[in-house]
Amino acid sequence: MHFNSRLARRHVRRILMISASFTAFGLQPVAAQELDLSGNNAVPQPETQAPQTQVPHFLPGSLSAEMDPATSAVGTGWSGYNGATDTPVFTSTAEVWIVPRVSLVAGLGTTTQPGTVSERAQGGARVLILDQQHHGVNAGVGFMYRQDRFTNEDGMLEWSAMVSRRFGATLAVANIIYAQDGEGDDREGEIRVVGVHDLGSGLHLGLDNRVRESLGSSDPHRAQHSNPTLEFNAGPLLAYTIGRWSLMTEAGVSGQKVDRLHTGMLILGGLGASF
Repeated sequence: MHFNSRLARRHVRRILMISASFTAFGLQPVAAQELDLSGNNAVPQPETQAPQTQVPHFLPGSLSAEMDPATSAVGTGWSGYNGATDTPVFTSTAEVWIVPRVSLVAGLGTTTQPGTVSERAQGGARVLILDQQHHGVNAGVGFMYRQDRFTNEDGMLEWSAMVSRRFGATLAVANIIYAQDGEGDDREGEIRVVGVHDLGSGLHLGLDNRVRESLGSSDPHRAQHSNPTLEFNAGPLLAYTIGRWSLMTEAGVSGQKVDRLHTGMLILGGLGASF
């Protein structure tokens, strides 16, 4: 068959003009396709995901494993009242990404022993390993040194595994934590499960759940140190984001057991910013 190059160029110009008209009027075809002059079937282009909000960074205590190239630092602060310990609570955290998958974390937190209120340092690092776009799930690991726990024994060391995944407008987060004091004779485990749904217009509604329990102790002085053997909290979370800022509030039930179980209301308010 004779190939008419002039006719082919004319058809290409027409296709380009039609594509330009779609762009000029902000219209898009139902399925974007590549132009294939060889006659083969067109190949669909991958969809571009909409940018996500920064709410996962502002969850109180739970860590999302999402990667966000547009964010290099996050700062948050939470304060409120814990009815289980009958004390005010306060936390502040700053996280800085030194490379795309590695961040350093530092902050302050109120002590967990009942009847005592003081701020102690926290510090550590996170490494993000998997991302949902390439692996179907976000996953990472973390390490923290916390002086707000086991304050009579120079603090506690925590190792965590973090998993998160988006299902449309809903984000699910799970953290599994193993912790021990410096001597290794007190061990604890913790599970955090959080769900956050994007309601649109900057509003987000979530459910925050956490339980921490002693995994065993050979320390003969544990009782006199008043270190909790069980802690938990559960309740709804509401957040509003505008630009780089986020306002958050949470209210629910909390519990703590040292010699016996105490429960009460947990009320928190927070402010966060990403840069």
